[in-house]
Amino acid sequence: MGQRPFLFCRYSLTVGDEQLGPTAQFNLLSELQGQPVAHGPKAEEERNFDTLLMRPQKMVIDRHAAFFWSVGVTIKQRLRAKYHRATDTIDLELINDGSVRFNDFIAVPSLSVLAVDDRAGELHLGGKQAINRFRSVVRTHEGADTSVVFEATPDEVRKALRSWNLTRFKFTIQPNNPRPVSRLSQELSDLFKRDGIGQLTGSAQPKAGATMHMDDEGFITAAAGLVEAGYGQMSVAGRTADGIDAEIKKPRFDRDVLKNEKIQERPRELRVFIDDEDLNEEDIVRTAGRAMIKFHHDETEE
Repeated sequence: MGQRPFLFCRYSLTVGDEQLGPTAQFNLLSELQGQPVAHGPKAEEERNFDTLLMRPQKMVIDRHAAFFWSVGVTIKQRLRAKYHRATDTIDLELINDGSVRFNDFIAVPSLSVLAVDDRAGELHLGGKQAINRFRSVVRTHEGADTSVVFEATPDEVRKALRSWNLTRFKFTIQPNNPRPVSRLSQELSDLFKRDGIGQLTGSAQPKAGATMHMDDEGFITAAAGLVEAGYGQMSVAGRTADGIDAEIKKPRFDRDVLKNEKIQERPRELRVFIDDEDLNEEDIVRTAGRAMIKFHHDETEE
């Protein structure tokens, strides 16, 4: 037990040109429940129908209608290793399995947002793979499709820098040339130029038992200023005002400023971590849903 990761995403469900409302969304999920489908052209060609949408349910979380479901893949056969002590050998054998690897989804249709369990391992697919398989399931319905995009925009990164109690600040930055930057960022850039530094990649962490805060005259502000001008990329991790641990992933860095800015514009992964100690599965789902709702309420109030 520990912390369970969830990816926060925006989503929509459509049939043809029509975007489905809450009732139609749940009807579609219910219709697709338990129907094995192929994931991708190769699986279709091999008639490998191993992907499932399971246990769709309606919920109410903080007075918001919500949907819960799981997406999984059936493991038809797997390799098993057996050790023979007498001969000191290991044999590999293919056995019939029948188990399922799965991840959970929590959607709030009125906000068009989705939280996806991001665990990966023996029992779980990982959030991205679960999203891809969910898309394959939806597309088996005539004319249906789904859009699931990562949550965090550049504005959300700025908001996190200002409002989170920071536990990690990762960055890749380079000196500015020729675009102007703030005084503090220029001072940092000039230090790079004096030493011939073309690129700096690092990770800042707080002292033991503490958190970091972006000060107007501090290093984080200087580094973020270079990033904002197109001369870097950054990621942040910390604790929100509601006590939820969260992180926003750092995008790929490109030393070409125009290309780097294009990369910055793309939504990036927002991952939150729910303490699952002493919580049952429903409580974990509801806690993730509440965190998602609160995040978007704060966003709309700004």
